[in-house]
Amino acid sequence: MKRALYILSMLLLAASCEIPFDLDQSIEPKIYLQAIAEGTHVQIIPLVANPVSGAPAADAPLDIHVEVNGESIPVRAQDSISYIAHIPGPRWKLEEEDEIAVTVRSGSLPPVSGSTQFPKPIVIEDFSWEPIQVDTLKAVKVSVKLDHEPGDEEYYGIRIHRQEHLIFPDDFYKQVYRSVYDGYITPGYVLTLADISRLDLENFVQVNYDGRFLGGRNSQPLTLLTKKQFKGDTYQFYLNSYDTVILNGIREGSERNTETAGGGNAKGEKDASAGGQGQGGQKANAIGRRTTYNIELYRLSPEFYLFSKALFQSNFDFLSNMGLVPANFTWSNVEGGLGFVGALSSSNLEPIVITEDFQK
Repeated sequence: MKRALYILSMLLLAASCEIPFDLDQSIEPKIYLQAIAEGTHVQIIPLVANPVSGAPAADAPLDIHVEVNGESIPVRAQDSISYIAHIPGPRWKLEEEDEIAVTVRSGSLPPVSGSTQFPKPIVIEDFSWEPIQVDTLKAVKVSVKLDHEPGDEEYYGIRIHRQEHLIFPDDFYKQVYRSVYDGYITPGYVLTLADISRLDLENFVQVNYDGRFLGGRNSQPLTLLTKKQFKGDTYQFYLNSYDTVILNGIREGSERNTETAGGGNAKGEKDASAGGQGQGGQKANAIGRRTTYNIELYRLSPEFYLFSKALFQSNFDFLSNMGLVPANFTWSNVEGGLGFVGALSSSNLEPIVITEDFQK
């Protein structure tokens, strides 16, 4: 508990500190690029980053060029800010060690370019889960076994979507499902207050990822994993654990003061733990509850991992935000501008479905 209070006190100090600094008045506009290769396509979001002072860049059309193993791939606009390049037949999808290169030009601005290599696929040898209860806490223990023990330079990620429905009888005695929660939650590692001393912030390095953009406002936390979170070839975690309640409370306060959320679905997970009781007292009439967890496991390219970690640190590195240690919040692998080009391969685990009967 002392460690949790220490974390909270550091947050309060961070929120109260101001660090004066001079702006570099000579910075010119640059192109900010995020390009993410996944599965069958490369997602590209290029933006023009104007300096705080000085004239903004003149409007100019964007010229986006994508290559896979030196072969040019057609690019089309998705909306006003995003573009996509689908892998053409007969391949249709990216494969291990494919080289992806992205270049963006716009008017007189310096062109930006970056590259990445598509990571190896994830091979899951075994996946298991079991409901557990400790005192009044109901949780789920999940175990994922890979085909090998991750190395020092292997990077993974996990994203967990939770849907909760209350079950009601209708006039014909058929079950009716009403959704009371739909959102993303984070994996946990601590079940009781007595074990809170094992709370390790390195287990909660997260960044919001909505499938297109890293670090946006959509609360879809992607938790970053390294060799440290694995025990040999196996990764174990809990759903609805004690530590996620504490960490989400911290993130909820931090996200209110940041333009882009570095991670954590604070509001959603808090609502989820309420079990739907906030829905106008509906639970009193329900006959049961069905909760479904959909889990995506990712293998990340080094570029994806390093850029994600830098985004997290920019929001949640307390000592650096207070000026007590040197800040290192930026990382980029693009030339001529800002941002990153990265890749990730994914694997969907079998959904976890838990049904509770309130009538028993």
